[in-house]
Amino acid sequence: MDSTIRSLVRFVARGFYGQQYVLILDAILLHSVLSEDDLLFLLGIQRKNLRSLCNKLVEDRMLTVHSQKEELPNLRLTTRTYYYIHITEAIDSIKWKMHSVVKLIMDEMKHDGNPQGYVCPRCKSRYSQLDAISMLSDDRVNFVCDVCQGILIEDDSGIQARKRQEKLTKLMNQIDPIIGYLKKIDDSFIEDNTFESTLTKAIPAQSTPVAAYAVSTRTSGTRTNSTNNMSASLQSAAQRSQATLHVRITANDENALKESQEKTKRQEKMKQNALPSWHSESTVGKASLGRLDDEEENESAPEVKVESTADSSSRPAETKTPKRRRMMTMTMKTMTTSLRR
Repeated sequence: MDSTIRSLVRFVARGFYGQQYVLILDAILLHSVLSEDDLLFLLGIQRKNLRSLCNKLVEDRMLTVHSQKEELPNLRLTTRTYYYIHITEAIDSIKWKMHSVVKLIMDEMKHDGNPQGYVCPRCKSRYSQLDAISMLSDDRVNFVCDVCQGILIEDDSGIQARKRQEKLTKLMNQIDPIIGYLKKIDDSFIEDNTFESTLTKAIPAQSTPVAAYAVSTRTSGTRTNSTNNMSASLQSAAQRSQATLHVRITANDENALKESQEKTKRQEKMKQNALPSWHSESTVGKASLGRLDDEEENESAPEVKVESTADSSSRPAETKTPKRRRMMTMTMKTMTTSLRR
C-alpha cells in the first residue's frame, strides 16, 4: 500500500473515530490482512465487542470483510473471518465523508444568514424591524408579539451565523491535510486490490497463527463488488454450459446410431419370421380353376391373331367359341334329347 494512502487512513481514523477504531485500523495497515482470532489476540477484547467495532468500520467502507470455509486438524470445517482495507472503497468513503460534513455546515449558514430583526421566544415568530415598530407596548418600552403576547427579543441569527462561519473555518483547517492527500491520490495511479492480492503482502501476527491465511477452494464470500470475481464466475459458467452442450450432442449421436442398429435388427428378424406364400395364400381350388382360365387364355390367343388378319364377317360365329365349350354344349344337347325320349 502506498505511503500516501497509509497516512490518509491514519489521519481520518484519528480525526473521526475513537481509540479502539484507531487500534484496529493501525493493526490492519501493519499486517495487511488479519483474521478475527488474530485481532482478538492483539487487542485483548471480547469477540462481541470486536465484531461491533469492525461492523461499524465495514459499514463506513473503511474495512472489507472476507469469510471462507477452512478445514480444522480434526477434518471439520469452520468459518474464518478476515479483515483488510479495500483501497478504492476506502478512498471513496473518505471523499464522501468530507463532502457531507462541509455541506452540512454550509446549509446551516445559509439558513441563519438572513436575520429578521426580532423573534418571539415563545412561538419563535420572526419580525422585521419595520413590523416591530407597530408592536410597541403601552409603556413604549418593549415590543409585544401579536400571536402569543410575548415580549420580542433581538434575533441573534447573525451571531449564530458568525459562529458557524468560525466553525467552518476551523474545520477546513483541520481537514486541509486530508484534502492534500486526496489531491495527491487523484494525480497518481492507484491499483485496486482484492483479498487474494492482499494476502501476498500479509505479515503474520503470531508465530503459529490459527487461521490458514490462504484462499479456500470450498466456499468464500467477500462484501465487495469486485469485477475480477464477477468475470471469473462468468467464465466458469460459460465453461459449464459448453461442457453440457458437448455432452448432449454426443448423446444424441449415440442414440441415433443405436436406433438405426435396432431398426436393422428388427427388419432382419421380420424377414426370418415371415410366413411362406403357401401359408399366407390358400391354393385349394385355385390350381384347377386357374389352370382352366389359363388354358382358355392360351387357346383364345391364337384365334384372336387369326381374326386380326382375316375378315371377321366371312367366318361363322362358332369359330369364336373354344373347343371345350363346344364339347360341353354338344354334351348338354345330347342329354336333353335323351330326356325327351
